[in-house]
Amino acid sequence: MQKCILYILKIVMNFIYFCIKLFPMQKNKVIMLSRQANCSSLDFELLKKELEKQNSNIKVKTLCKKIPKKLLARIGYCFFLIKCMYHIATSKICIVDGYFIPICVLHHKKGLVIVQIWHAMGAIKKFGMQITDKKEGSRSSTAKIMQMHKNYTNVICTSNATKKFYAQAFNIAENKILTLGMPRIDYLLGKDNQINQKVDELKKQYPEITQKKIILYVPTFRKGKIIPIEKMVKAFEKNSSYQLIVRLHPLDNTKVEASYLIDDKYTTMELLKVADYVITDYSAVAFEAAVLNKKIFFYLYDIEEYKQNRGLNINLKEEMPDATYHTIEEIAQKIENNTYNLKELETFQKKYIETIDTQNTKRIADYLLQHIENNPTCSN
Repeated sequence: MQKCILYILKIVMNFIYFCIKLFPMQKNKVIMLSRQANCSSLDFELLKKELEKQNSNIKVKTLCKKIPKKLLARIGYCFFLIKCMYHIATSKICIVDGYFIPICVLHHKKGLVIVQIWHAMGAIKKFGMQITDKKEGSRSSTAKIMQMHKNYTNVICTSNATKKFYAQAFNIAENKILTLGMPRIDYLLGKDNQINQKVDELKKQYPEITQKKIILYVPTFRKGKIIPIEKMVKAFEKNSSYQLIVRLHPLDNTKVEASYLIDDKYTTMELLKVADYVITDYSAVAFEAAVLNKKIFFYLYDIEEYKQNRGLNINLKEEMPDATYHTIEEIAQKIENNTYNLKELETFQKKYIETIDTQNTKRIADYLLQHIENNPTCSN
């Protein structure tokens, strides 16, 4: 029954899109699409600004909306998708940061360039086509019907080592994956002083963070699971020279005392700037922390279960052995002894983030503008 519904949905969408494609493609138009959030991401905003800076004739449209859970709201979402279809049909370039249904299931004009700038900086954990038929993934039959991650012209990443993971996850040839970086790297490194201004605001609102060593805990979202925050708190509460800050995934329902939380108006990237130590697990925040040379620890208390439910691309125990532990007590001991292996961190950084400079956004914009300047003939 579900398969029939999905096939009908595809047929209806392609019929509507066939009519919409009668509108002409605008050679200077760029559309950015996301279902990761209801507002434009930092990567999108930085890239939009750079494109408009380099070419004042560029028209950039951003459409971002999460798929709602309620049935009535989902009906409204269908009209949002039709709006997206119009802008896809009339754009020269489409940029996405995740799986976006109209991009993958529709038959597009030949001149359309579709670029995937994944919403994470790398891939410690498996995702996309790598996890079909796993507990945390989609069914392979559904992925096939919905043409998961089809139609990309290119995919952007931060290192050659990441290409093989992205090739599997997006089912795309490695030569179509470009090591151009991520706009957020420019932000993290303080380009245009934006992040530094936010950090100054953060320190004014929370002056106590300047008086202690900051331990930032950023765990991966685990569907239906509660993060063992109590163990984390207990491990560090004895030492008054440390301040624990917890930043959970937006969908995580784990209860955390207010004293360990920071206002959500400050992003994880801004919290990374003030952190002395970063504790995570399978989250791509590790790559962002590595950009800033932060001392990273991997707290893998459920690694066997996680490998079974989802799987990992990177063997952290092999690549970061001095920073990977199964208990928080071991990590606390390493922090207190101040015996961090910086050489290990440097090796990890060089392997997975080859674009540590403030030219990431410019490189991506240059690549996109080449498609606009060349402007091959567009047809249905």
